[in-house]
Amino acid sequence: MRNGIRKGLAITALLVLSAFSTVTAQSPRRVEQERNVRSLNGNLLDAFWRMKDLGAGNAAQAARGQVEQLVLQRAAALEQLIQESPEDALALGFSTELLAELSEALPAVAGRLETRGKWRGNASVTVEDDENFESHRTVHSLETADGPLSLHFASDEMAMESGEVWDIEGVRLGAEVAAADTSSFTGESFGTAASCSTTSGAQKSVVLMVYMPGTTPPPDVTQAQVQDVFFASSGRSVTEFWRENSDNRTWAEGIVRGWYQLNTVYSCTDYNMIREAAIKAADPYVDFSQFNRIFIVVHGMSGSCGWVGVANVGCGSYINTHEGSFTVSTAWLKASRFTNRDPAFQLTIHEGGHSLGLSHSSTRDFGDMPLGAPGAAGTIAEYNDPYSTMGKWNFGHYNAPHKARLGWINYQTVTSNGSYSVQPTEYASSLQALKIQRGGSSSSNYVWVEFRKSYGLFDSTLPVTAFGLGLIHYQDASTLNRTHMLDFTPETTVFTDAGLVGQWTDPYSNLTIIAAPGTNALGVTVAYGTIPCVRVAPKVTVSPSNPSVHKGSNVTYTVSLKNNDSSTCAPRSFSMASLLPDFGLTSFTSPLVTLAPAASSTTNMTKSIPAITLTGTYVVNALANNTLGSGLGTANVTVIP
Repeated sequence: MRNGIRKGLAITALLVLSAFSTVTAQSPRRVEQERNVRSLNGNLLDAFWRMKDLGAGNAAQAARGQVEQLVLQRAAALEQLIQESPEDALALGFSTELLAELSEALPAVAGRLETRGKWRGNASVTVEDDENFESHRTVHSLETADGPLSLHFASDEMAMESGEVWDIEGVRLGAEVAAADTSSFTGESFGTAASCSTTSGAQKSVVLMVYMPGTTPPPDVTQAQVQDVFFASSGRSVTEFWRENSDNRTWAEGIVRGWYQLNTVYSCTDYNMIREAAIKAADPYVDFSQFNRIFIVVHGMSGSCGWVGVANVGCGSYINTHEGSFTVSTAWLKASRFTNRDPAFQLTIHEGGHSLGLSHSSTRDFGDMPLGAPGAAGTIAEYNDPYSTMGKWNFGHYNAPHKARLGWINYQTVTSNGSYSVQPTEYASSLQALKIQRGGSSSSNYVWVEFRKSYGLFDSTLPVTAFGLGLIHYQDASTLNRTHMLDFTPETTVFTDAGLVGQWTDPYSNLTIIAAPGTNALGVTVAYGTIPCVRVAPKVTVSPSNPSVHKGSNVTYTVSLKNNDSSTCAPRSFSMASLLPDFGLTSFTSPLVTLAPAASSTTNMTKSIPAITLTGTYVVNALANNTLGSGLGTANVTVIP
């Protein structure tokens, strides 16, 4: 019996260590930053209680100075952690009670302590695209009553869209916020977002050409050239691209104004200030009430720009003009791209896609399989879709899920057996895409099928190997307003031949798809069979994230457990355990939890903190153990005298 217990504990320990070593192997910088903040937590609290013990006098004053320096050091480290690893910042931020005690005792540096709370404001999502469309940065921000906040999401990126009002919960230090999963969209929109968010009809656009003091506008970038790139009625222009993509549902319409010299020299990171200065310069000459999209062609910024284009994803800018205040989308474009028509065209249709509310066309790789188990992340390559201008550098149409989002194609949602004729997405037809449900009637996961037959007007930059094939994109909770192209020839290393021909049966659900390309259409047969039992690791969460507890006392957590197995699996029993921290005793109100697939439950976990424990912040974990798959959840505890 004793050997059996030891063996069980050894297996548990191996699972825990494996989970932590995976994080370490993947994110050495994150681990270093997390350890630094954890260490500073302990050093600060040790110094703080020593200061309190000293009372008054010179020694106490010297100790106070040391504590205040530690607060500043910790603030700098925590601010960096919020930006680069928000989940760790949420876990290592002090509890509300401890922060109140520190703030009262240390008024000189109270402003450099974090706060836990909730903030409401207007959301904006902005994408910065690099020169070669190989890397990007997505910036989430919230305009609140007391100023703008930079948001950093703890788990997968939240489904935040520009123009929405959000309640953000989390840990805030200065203007940086680590946002918790409990953050949510209020269901409201701000400003006149309705006119900006529509993606049908004329997209009323004003293009402002601006340059910095001390520079001169490039002579080979003229108003006429920019006018053609955006509004020419033939050839490669934004308006013609949108017309062909949407079957004449949408086009660009507007004016080009400038060059305008701005009031000061701005850097590449100052694009919001560039927008304000550009609007101020053009306001006497432009009636901004007539437009819902602003494009700014910029020349002469200081510093080395990491981006060639920046854009709100949707209606993320609230502007004030002589004519009033309006909600618009804004895109910033480097003037250097406009010296040649094709690079200028590609940049504008890409950033224009962001303005309409689209993010990138990515690929999602599952190794030697086209698609992994439900919930599996796969390997996502942000720009890797070779058939859409929202992916790699090309002039390709927006793909079917993106066109459906914009209301530009006719598609059908499929939840039962049937046969369909899918027409090419680049031409008008009765049915241009299928959105096929994966994983049962309650699933929110979908497989999109579209058909590309020819180049269309703009597709001459695309590889030909997938024309005449069924292109497949996957949609689940992590997709948001991106698209994820799947590879149905995983034996090759490229996505230019990724289309589906023939039969594919999903090993993780009851779905079979047969794709039969024809001369003018793709024949698609969808069949649903028996859902197989697929065992998936359960989800374990531990809360609160970092309570404060005195030495020699107990602390209690709520451990939430969800069984992620598919619906046809039998219920599973999970034995609850905890190995960290490696001191004191642990007890569970329910040490054995039995759950049916998709069911959830909670149990309390109580930890005793020995009186001899050193002051500091310690990792706490909870393991739901089962031979068919286990789950691990983590939190922290801050031990104080």
